Amino acid sequence: MSAPITEEALSTILRQYPLSEARALGPMEASKRNDNFLVEDAMGQRYVLRRYRRNPDERRIAFQLRFQQELRRRGFPTADVLETAAGDLLLIEAGNSWALFTYVEGDEFDFTRMGQVAEAGRRLAQFHTVTDSIELEEVTIPHNPTARRWWTHGEEELAALEAMFRGEGVEDELTFLCEWRASLVREWPLVRLDILPSGWIHSDFHGRNVVFVGDELRGLFDFDPLHRGFWVEDVAHALFMFGRESRGSRRIRPQAARLFLHEYHRARPLLDDERAALPMMAVLVWSPSAPYHELLRRDGEDTLAFFRHYVELMRDIGAEMARLGSVLIGG
Repeated sequence: MSAPITEEALSTILRQYPLSEARALGPMEASKRNDNFLVEDAMGQRYVLRRYRRNPDERRIAFQLRFQQELRRRGFPTADVLETAAGDLLLIEAGNSWALFTYVEGDEFDFTRMGQVAEAGRRLAQFHTVTDSIELEEVTIPHNPTARRWWTHGEEELAALEAMFRGEGVEDELTFLCEWRASLVREWPLVRLDILPSGWIHSDFHGRNVVFVGDELRGLFDFDPLHRGFWVEDVAHALFMFGRESRGSRRIRPQAARLFLHEYHRARPLLDDERAALPMMAVLVWSPSAPYHELLRRDGEDTLAFFRHYVELMRDIGAEMARLGSVLIGG
């Protein structure tokens, strides 16, 4: 856990930006793994100041900020990253990494608005297409696991999870993961996996990482989990996050799922192989990883509860994918 941040410390940080009388108004509930503060200057302009905790690697954070700027230059709605007076996007102060963003007005996703479901599908497709030309070198970190690891390093992943949770009463969950992984690589050999279209994936495209005004998406945020992967990973994850009945629900609305996929497909046509991969990927994106659980432990979280939660999600979402059936293939 990180130490509390004083008003004096925040003032010291804000003085390093070319703003007039900027002051922190208070913390924002915008992230579980980072600290965010709402800032206002003398003109009433608002900003968001973030202290990074999830990704402590300075090179990784700088990469994320450059990516966000490239995304914005391509016309995709996201916050602008402000430079310090010295011209830096990333500020290192007292051993902490900071960045300042413009504040984007809007509200989080409303599950009752089908227009927002459609917009989410369109915007995710746009994200995949416009970022295809971003040629930044990815800075990888262990707790941003790739889907492909289950094929290339699956035995090591299972062994690490077994070592972490041995004797914790989760033998059933560990057995499930072993059987799931065996079925995964049998039904989806690596040669079949690797033909799926790939590129930059946001990896956390959901209703609290975006803001809407009406049915228009005005901002996408949180690029901590961003990495190169299969686009269908994002589609499968977002299908659940925007298609479910409500926050906390695991029941996917067929109408919402159909609409989300239809609008995504209109903007970037899904291949038949991608549609076939949706049930598999919808489960895989929730699979636990040992490095991520180490991050949770560092943050003082109950890693055992998270592990059980993720395995339970895998089981429940697998059942939901089977229930949706023809919706996933365009029926």
